[in-house]
Formats: sequence, structure tokens, C-alpha cells
Amino acid sequence: PATDSIAAQGNNDNNPDTPEDKGLDLVTGAITVDIVESGVITGTTTDVAPGSNVVLTITGKDANGNNVTVTKTVTTDASGHYNSALTPADGIVDGSSVTVVAKTTDRNGHAVGPATDSIAAQGNNDNNPDTPEDTGLDLVAGAITVDIVDTDSTLIKGSTVDVEPNSNVTLEITSIDENGETLKFTKTVLTDADGNYSYTLNSAEGNATEVIAKVDDRNGTLHQDNDQLEAVVKADSKTEVNNGNNTVTGTSGNDVLAGDIGGLKTNFEIGHNYNISIILDISGSMGATMTNGQTRLEVAKTALQAFVDQMAQHDGVINLRITTFGSDATAVIQDVVVSNGTISSINSTISSIVTAGNTQPEKAFTDVQGWLNSKTNGYENQIYYLTDGDPTYTNLPSRDTTFANLAANSKVFAVGVGLDVSLNWVERYDNTDANGNKVDNWSPTNHGNAQKLGDADKLIAYLIGGSENFIPADVGNDVVKGGEGEDILFGDSMNTNWITGLDPLLYPKYSGYSKLIAHLKATETGGAEPTQQQIYDFVKANYRDFIAADAADPATKGGNDTIYGGSGDDIIIAGAGNDIIYGGSGNDIISTGRGDDTIMYDVLNAADVKGGNGTDTWVDYEANDKIEFAADFFDGLLADKSNIGDYITVVTDGNGNAVIQVDRDGSAATHTMSDLLIVENQAGLSLQDLIDNNQLVIG
Repeated sequence: PATDSIAAQGNNDNNPDTPEDKGLDLVTGAITVDIVESGVITGTTTDVAPGSNVVLTITGKDANGNNVTVTKTVTTDASGHYNSALTPADGIVDGSSVTVVAKTTDRNGHAVGPATDSIAAQGNNDNNPDTPEDTGLDLVAGAITVDIVDTDSTLIKGSTVDVEPNSNVTLEITSIDENGETLKFTKTVLTDADGNYSYTLNSAEGNATEVIAKVDDRNGTLHQDNDQLEAVVKADSKTEVNNGNNTVTGTSGNDVLAGDIGGLKTNFEIGHNYNISIILDISGSMGATMTNGQTRLEVAKTALQAFVDQMAQHDGVINLRITTFGSDATAVIQDVVVSNGTISSINSTISSIVTAGNTQPEKAFTDVQGWLNSKTNGYENQIYYLTDGDPTYTNLPSRDTTFANLAANSKVFAVGVGLDVSLNWVERYDNTDANGNKVDNWSPTNHGNAQKLGDADKLIAYLIGGSENFIPADVGNDVVKGGEGEDILFGDSMNTNWITGLDPLLYPKYSGYSKLIAHLKATETGGAEPTQQQIYDFVKANYRDFIAADAADPATKGGNDTIYGGSGDDIIIAGAGNDIIYGGSGNDIISTGRGDDTIMYDVLNAADVKGGNGTDTWVDYEANDKIEFAADFFDGLLADKSNIGDYITVVTDGNGNAVIQVDRDGSAATHTMSDLLIVENQAGLSLQDLIDNNQLVIG
């Protein structure tokens, strides 16, 4: 007889990580498969090595009813399970009948299967969530969107696709609270019949900076989306900041925030809309040379360009018309809404104006009157009349009648260009008093006040604010919240008076943010709009120049602002006014500026030696300013403060600075004296000085 044998070795433990043991190895490989309406395919295997291939052959119908066959190869896991899924990209349409066949190989290389499963086609699977789910294949492309939408960062809303009505949406929210600190919390809201949802943060929940939204689609698959406010620059009217009382909120990034846009005092009120008409004399005499070597027209055009630039910073709507007149009248600019995107084209048009003809202003009066008659928007009308004096012979009563109609509908600010012009004819066609108020019932003997100006800078100042001198705009009482990130926070506007190298006629004193942008265009960006990062980097590198400019000019305006630094290492420039500054948990640089200011220290972390506050640096200490601690900041401080030396001390750091140190529990053993506030250039400052100046406030 012929014989053969195998020896018994090992236990054939089916461990694929070791060489196959010898001895008899009888296996009965098996496979299962299951397909559900959502297109998920799952199954199990027996006596199949982990990591083995499973071949799935799937058949169904496309949108035209044609047969579609899809082959997918998946691998088994350590437990012998596998899974796959159909998607819309596979070409099998919703509502189709589907059959799946699964095959594999056992650990001895023998074929296993086929295993089959199927679902029948029933209904049209129209994906209408308002009707019971049809059977047959039901592929969905579930999705969710989320958006932090309003200017106060308190409204969150979004939409869903292929999600049942009244489904739970989980919102994981990061926000900045009223103290400028970061909060993290979760809220659950419901979708409506259209799959939309919304949530509004209450005052205690602050302003959202980041939101993650999660939801299950109608097949139980989890989807999510997120929205995060990018680092921002909020320093001009294009970012919902004006010179009123603003609340300005940052993000989790590195922000530049200003409570006001600043700029020059103008004849425009915050939030108001205007129809502005400029009437410019281009008669031959406007070509006369002035003492500075420029012609009257050149001076007037320069002033108008600066005036239009200031218009662009206004937070309301301005419709602009510029009409030139000589022997005739021409509207060179018509119905232009002044904005940052139109300034260059307007200035180009202004620069191309040349002298021509006689002095017949009545034609321009008629042109502008027709324009104002066409305006039914309810905006305030203002007219600026620039001329060098006596009109050419015409019918005077007729001209006066024409102007009377114009004056009835608008303020008219008249100015003589050149010191040698006669004011008689200039102020005759003005109907505003010295304060810019309209004179009612204009007549040749009941007219307004006017001036004649020979310097371009004085003409610019007069057009913008009604005075020969540049006057900074009044600013509001603002709340500025930095949040996370290393922010630069201005309580008032940026003082850019220190920036040089630009035409002082186009960017005069108190030009503010527009001057900063012009400087960056001229020096860093080649004329392109600077990015937010470029603005941030420039301001951070030069923050002491902004501080010094404020300190050097007592005319700079400031509101009574409240500033919250938040959790980053911030630069806080409070500016003029009586301000309150919460540095927060970062190591902040603080400029309190002019005014009676207060630096506040709350307990942000009760276990921390400094209550969760960082080590701040105060760059411009004044004896009228105060440092205020929350009532619970110190534990055991006597009511009469007689033991205050156990809690607060002042030392010199050897670099010319004073350092205010705190020990929150005084003579107790939990905490020790720790640096809270470095006071620059105040090496001689003592605790007794602070006490004598009433600069320490507790509770």
C-alpha cells in the first residue's frame, strides 16, 4: 500500500501572526452579508483570516431603469467582520431594488460563499421627510451648515439636508463673556420643518467666536460643520464701527479692535444719510496763481479730494454730485455712492478738471436744483459752493431767485478760494451760520456766513468741519472685548498723526485709520489693499508711537470706554477719557492715556496666586489713575486696610520700574507675593504713594 501522514504539532490556533502549525487543519469557512436601505453593507466571516478580501457584487438600477453592477472589495477586521456602503456616486438610484453577493476565501485558500441579500423596490424614495420612509434603496447625502451671522456675534443659525424635522442639533460653542473671558459650552436646538435651526446667545453667554454643529441624518449618520470668526481688524466704518457708542468684539485670533473710527470733525452726523452736491467754479480767474505757487483751482481740487476721502469714512450713505461751472454747467460726477471702492475714480475725475469760461453760477444752481428734486430718498441735502468771487454780468434778480429755490431745499456752505476775493458775492450764496445751522428764509440780505481761504489745508479743514483748523471728531463711550488671541485694543480711534511721508493735504491731522492704510499701500503693499495680518503686524510693531501721538496732543478726543483684554497677551491703548481696563488672564501691555482711569483685577481663577490674572505692564502711569481689586480678591484683609502691607507691596525691579506684587491670603501660607503689575519708569513708587493718592480700591 501507499501511505502518507502528518504529525501533530501545535494547536492550530488560527493565529495569523504566527507560522501555520502543522497537523490536520479542517475548517468550515462561512460568510454572511446584510444590506440596509441606507446603502450600508455589513457582514461576518468564520474561519477566514483577518485582513482577507471580501468581494461584493452589487446590482441595481440607474435613474433610467438600466441595470447597474458595482464591484467593491473590502477587508475583514480582527474579528472577521467587514463593512462597506453604496453612495450616490456608485450610480444606483434611490428606490432601486438591490442585490448584493459576497464572496471570500477561508484560511486554507478555499472559496467561501456566495452569501446574498437584497431589498425590494417599493415607492419612489422621494426623500420627503414628511412622509413615511419608502422601502428600496435610500441613499442620502446628509449635511449641516452653521454660521455666526450677526454683527454682535450672538446669533447662530444654519441648515440641514436629509435630516428629519425636529431633529436635535448639538452646538459646541466657544464665546467671549462680558468680562472678555472665553467660555465653552454646549446647546441643543431643534430643526424646523425646512431643516433650519437657530440659537441666540444670551448676555451671560457672551459673543460667539467658534461653533461646531452636529446632527444625525435620517439614516443615523453623523454630520458636522463649524464656523470660526477669523482674526479681524475693526477700526473703520467698513467694519460696523463709528464714532458713537459701540460694542466691539474680537475673535479667538489676533485682532486689531478700535472703539471709534476717529477722523476729523465733519458736517456729517453719525448714521445719517446725505445727498451731497459740490459746485466748483472753473472760470478763467480760478487759474490765477496764489502765494504758494498753486492756482486757485489746483488748491480747490486738492481740498475736494481730501473732502471726498473723509466722506468715505462716514458710516451712512452719501450720494455725491460734483458740478463745475464757467459759462455753462457740467455734472462731472453724478449719483455716485461714496465708498472705499470709488475714491480713486472720483479723485481721478477731480484731478482732470481745468479752467474754462466766465463765472455764471446760476447754471450750476439750476443743475443741482434739478438733481435734488429727483431725490426722494429722505436724505439730508448739503451743497458746498467753491468760487473766487464776482459772477459775470447776468440778470441778478433771476440768479437770486434760482438760488432761493436751491436754498429752500438744502444747506449751502460757500467758501471763497483765495485771500483776494470779495466775500460779498461768496456769502450772498451761503445759507449757514457759524455753527453750520441753516438760515431760514434766505434772501440777498438774510444770508449765511462765509470765509475766504488761501491755503489748501485751511480750505480742506473748512470743507470738512466748518473751521479753518483741523478738529478731531468727537468719539463715543465704547465697550471693546478682545477674547482669545494676542489682541491690540484701542478704546478710541487710532492716532496716526505720527505717520509721515504722505501728502499732508490729502491726509491731514486726525485722518486716523485711512492714513494708516495709505501708509501701508505706499510702503509695503505696492498700492494693494493691505491684509489684516499686515495691518496687525504694523500696529503691533509700532504701538508705542500710537500711544505717544495721543500723549502729545491734548486735543485728541476720547470716550469713557470699558476694555476687556481676555485670555491672550494683549496690547491695550485706552486713549483719552475716563476708562476702565480689565487686562484678563494674559500678560498685557496697558496704556491708560489721559483721563481718570482704572485698571481692574477680578478673580478669574480662585486657586491661582494672582486670581488667574497675568503679569501686566503699565506704560504711562499717572497719579490720578487707580487700581481696583474685586471684593473677593484678598482673603483676610481688614476693613480698615491696616494690614494691607501683608497683601500688596511695591518693589523696584532694577530696570527703573516699580513692580506691584500681591499675596491674596496675606500672612497665610497658601500664596506668596507675586508680580501683578510692572509700572514702567516709576522706580521710586511706593505702597504708601499709592495709598496717599487713593489709588488702591478694593471691592
